[in-house]
Amino acid sequence: MTSEASTIDELSEIAAQWFARMDSGEGDHAEFEAWRAADPRNAAAFARVYASMRQLEKLRGLTAPVEPLPQPTRRTILTSGRIAAGVVAMVALGAVAVNFGSGRVRAETVVGERKAVKFPDGSLLELNTDTQVEWRLTEGHRDLWLKRGEIAIQIAPNTKALRLQAGKHAADLAPGEYIARLRDTSLDLISLSGTATIAGGGTPLVKIAPRQAAIVTHGAGRVRPVSSNDMDFLTGWRNDELVLNGQVLSEVVEEYNRYLDKKIIIANPELGGITMGGRFANHDPSKLLAGLEASFGIHVAHESHSIILSR
Repeated sequence: MTSEASTIDELSEIAAQWFARMDSGEGDHAEFEAWRAADPRNAAAFARVYASMRQLEKLRGLTAPVEPLPQPTRRTILTSGRIAAGVVAMVALGAVAVNFGSGRVRAETVVGERKAVKFPDGSLLELNTDTQVEWRLTEGHRDLWLKRGEIAIQIAPNTKALRLQAGKHAADLAPGEYIARLRDTSLDLISLSGTATIAGGGTPLVKIAPRQAAIVTHGAGRVRPVSSNDMDFLTGWRNDELVLNGQVLSEVVEEYNRYLDKKIIIANPELGGITMGGRFANHDPSKLLAGLEASFGIHVAHESHSIILSR
């Protein structure tokens, strides 16, 4: 056995021990994350072990672990299934985290961050700023939980529908492309392609088709067509842009503040009704602020924790 093979073998053994400890609830989460972050090879070894054990659960007809799994042997690790390369890469980079015992995987972004995760079936998940999601993709479950923020999801062709759960609302998404945003008590769902059915929270059944959007709150759901101008505004974040064509300043500021630690505040309410247009970087409001000063005579004051717009 070569030295390299021996190292892989040893790392797999250590990763298997971590899996058993964490899945049984006996492991220390901080110690585990420190070990995984210490070396990309550690993260890759754990990803292989995790995928192997989930594959074994599928072979036994399980969709999620019902009780702690026995400590796996080296032979078990090296001879069972493989994890998709894209998921290995994301785990190795620390972009996703395993929720032991529930079969869920979690990913999140901080303010101003954007992230993409590729699923083993070829589907693609994009997380906008300040977003948290969890998912479980097995033969028996295709579930995605939007905990906060906004996502774009491309569900691969020839796959089963995905159940999206956001707050008290649930939507069955057929293969296609969607954008979902969870607000305080409502779900905004846009279909770029594909059909979706939304229910839950006492809301009657709502269906949307391509280029339609639904706003669902407790007990009510409204479907509307999405114009090209609206589509540019709603999807620009996927290119780190804010594309404006007729939106008012109050709406623009609300959108910008999602990406900024230093928030913009409109001091005079009447300024909120100014109609805006243009294409801007959503992480940098300097071009927008300069335009407000030059074109509308708005005073821009940079305070320590905010940016004040006034006249």
